[in-house]
Amino acid sequence: MLRTQIYLPEDFHSQLSWLAAKLDVSMAEVIRMILKNGLKKKEEILAPGNDLWKLADLKIKGGPKDLAKNLDYYLYGKN
Repeated sequence: MLRTQIYLPEDFHSQLSWLAAKLDVSMAEVIRMILKNGLKKKEEILAPGNDLWKLADLKIKGGPKDLAKNLDYYLYGKN
C-alpha cells in the first residue's frame, strides 16, 4: 500500500469517523471501501455498450452557438 494524504471537509471527516466506529474498522479502511465501490461503478459506467457511450457516439452537430453560456435557459427556460 502507498501512503496518501488528503484534505477532507469537516463533515466528511465526521461521517467517516462515525461510520468507522459503527463498522469497527479504521477510517482508512472505510475510505478504501468507498473508493473501491466508486471505482467499480465507474468501470460499469464506462464499459463498452453502456448507454452513455451510445449517447456520446451520436456526434450531434449544430445547436445554438451560445449553448454553453445559456445552458440554464435552454434546459429550464430560465436565465
